Amino acid sequence: MPDASYVLTDLGRPAIFFIPSYKLLQRCDGITAKELLHRFLFAEYGAYTTTLVPQFGLWKNGSDEPVYDECVQYRVSFAGPERIPKLLAKLAEIARLIGEECIYVEAGQYACLVSPNPVHEKPH
Repeated sequence: MPDASYVLTDLGRPAIFFIPSYKLLQRCDGITAKELLHRFLFAEYGAYTTTLVPQFGLWKNGSDEPVYDECVQYRVSFAGPERIPKLLAKLAEIARLIGEECIYVEAGQYACLVSPNPVHEKPH
């Protein structure tokens, strides 16, 4: 039986993703990628968190070369798996805008790389 001294509010499932910190300062559509992401996350999910301590990542790029970056970790919660595609679409858009091949994402029980779909690229 739960303790009556507290109330839990279910926030749903967490999503965690990493973006290179220096690329968050790139301008996209007249604002920084950081501000673009902030506006989206706050409008869609009402809250999010980022780390104050940088996260460091090491991985192989598409050419099988090692890449090392200082990243900012974002965390957001959402109720219902139907909200994941909108987040993935925004992260793919941001990856395209900042010149990233992909962004690492954990959503619910899944871990994946989200990349812009070249078929949907807008001509410059």
